[in-house]
Amino acid sequence: MILFDIIINYAEKGILLTTFCFSCKIHIWPPNRYCKFCFNKTGFRKINRKGILLEKSFSNLPDLVGYYGIGEFSGIRLIGSVDQSVLPYDRIRISQVGVKNNKLDLEFSKIEVKRLK
Repeated sequence: MILFDIIINYAEKGILLTTFCFSCKIHIWPPNRYCKFCFNKTGFRKINRKGILLEKSFSNLPDLVGYYGIGEFSGIRLIGSVDQSVLPYDRIRISQVGVKNNKLDLEFSKIEVKRLK
């Protein structure tokens, strides 16, 4: 089974895995069997679902109308749908993991910061 198939199988269950180098202690994306820095074999690991939104744009493609953003999570960058109110540099979380047309389908939501009174 190829790496992407394993990741897709877990994503269908709502779990987001990436390849991970246990020597360098970094996530590798796109998935690869070997670390691009030390060339050791990689394994699988869940990423931290909390991150930051780096960019946001609007899509007019017929099947993909809406806002999308690039989020950084555990040192890797992923694309997901976002609400209109989420702005670049907001803290976000991966709120949904799924598969659509054999591709990862991620949804990001803003992490509300509680203010002390």
